[in-house]
Amino acid sequence: MNDQKVIQFNATAGSYFVVFLVTAIMAYIPLFGWAFSFNYMNEWLANNSLVNGKKVAYKAGYGETLKFLFINLLLLLITLGIYIFWFAPKSYRYAADHVSYVDGATPAPASFAPPAAPSPPTAPQPPVNPTPPTVVQ
Repeated sequence: MNDQKVIQFNATAGSYFVVFLVTAIMAYIPLFGWAFSFNYMNEWLANNSLVNGKKVAYKAGYGETLKFLFINLLLLLITLGIYIFWFAPKSYRYAADHVSYVDGATPAPASFAPPAAPSPPTAPQPPVNPTPPTVVQ
């Protein structure tokens, strides 16, 4: 069995401290600071991660993230917070959808992928006669 882990994370406490300070300061700027913090944290996570032994990068634009957060925060306000149960997984999905391999490298097959389903059996075909039948008259 392959001992290489599918996902590796190699950040240090010092680099996290910087990310924590920046995101804590930006949290005081509603919406604009939150979008910056969201991208900043996800870039840090991606830059310190390896997937299948390959580097990954987070590629979400600030404007795109700002729009994403605006729409979802508006829904949070309208629903009086109930939308949080949809917003949390949606934000993880948003971040995951914007992570890609650096330089377009293709991933190795994941070791945790389920096996392919067997193809359904085909109906037996009648044998093919190479010579056509002759008609006697």
